[in-house]
Amino acid sequence: MFRFEYGPTNVYAQLGFADAEEIPLKAEIVKDMTVCMRATGITLSEAAAMLGTLQSDLALVLSGKFQDIRADELRGWLARLTSRLW
Repeated sequence: MFRFEYGPTNVYAQLGFADAEEIPLKAEIVKDMTVCMRATGITLSEAAAMLGTLQSDLALVLSGKFQDIRADELRGWLARLTSRLW
């Protein structure tokens, strides 16, 4: 028989991540960046140039490896993408 226990709704907090509250926010910003890039047809290399970052760094962020970047910086990237593309 299984027994279920309910805890915080943030799985990252349950796993003990130091930035647990910020991870879902970062994921949402990155999702919005991806949607923006796909909607406009911009390439990874074009987006990286617009953001002033390396293509490899942007690729890591877009694949969910954004632990080393602050949510504020990601918000800035999203703002730059949307302001230049739309």
